[in-house]
Amino acid sequence: MMLTFLKIVPKNLLSRFVGCLADTRISKPFIPGFAKRYKISLEEAGKPIEEYPTLNAFFTRHLKPGKRPIAGEGDAKAVVSPVDGAVAQCGPIRDGKLVQAKGREYTLEGLLGNKDEAARFQGGWFMTVYLAPTDYHRMHHYADGKVTGYRYLPGYLWPVNLKSVEGVDQLFCVNERLTSYLDHAGTPSAIVKVGATIVGKIRCTHTPTESNCGEAMKAETYAQPVPVRKGDELGLFAMGSTVVMLFPRDAFLPEPVCEPGQRLKVGQLIGRLS
Repeated sequence: MMLTFLKIVPKNLLSRFVGCLADTRISKPFIPGFAKRYKISLEEAGKPIEEYPTLNAFFTRHLKPGKRPIAGEGDAKAVVSPVDGAVAQCGPIRDGKLVQAKGREYTLEGLLGNKDEAARFQGGWFMTVYLAPTDYHRMHHYADGKVTGYRYLPGYLWPVNLKSVEGVDQLFCVNERLTSYLDHAGTPSAIVKVGATIVGKIRCTHTPTESNCGEAMKAETYAQPVPVRKGDELGLFAMGSTVVMLFPRDAFLPEPVCEPGQRLKVGQLIGRLS
């Protein structure tokens, strides 16, 4: 029923409208109810709840120092979780396809929107992590390296919850997404940030480009790659969404925690570059 309703709703326009409201002081009275509804840990928040001027300011809150220790600092091969969230799917990329849900797949080329970029990850490994409204919604770098570029692909803003993932074909190929490309001492990786219904904003520290602004596709390869360290801030989501991490063939050895249903925290060890 909900997916049928959403087919006729202007999801992007609705998301921009709600996003504008969530960025105004009109939304401030809704913060306590939102925090209670989603059982958000106020003890972790960087400042008292009453000091957040808008719902979006609270939703994209920083945490107190030390609340997300970074595993493997000083170890260039260690890879950590970039987000708080639940592992939705993970595993090898077979025949250029990734698992979206049981019995439903999508294509690597469709996800990235570029055949040459997809070729780098054919036969590699992927992990999809879903961020619920209760989660901390800033993203952090998962390994030492350099940001080499990005690609923004406009699209729809379907929800990314379980019902949508199971019911919308090629969901991660049709929703808005912003991909960051990285290099880790010669080993490439990518993290695809997928937009979702309501606010639908994705922002990254390495580019002013953001999602759901009515812009056309954009892509850039940096002449001067941006150096990053594990734990550095990568960006943020305004409201819930999903990230898809990509590694090339024989380049990543996952930890046992990389299994569907497992909960992750920013900075938690998830594997090693091989």
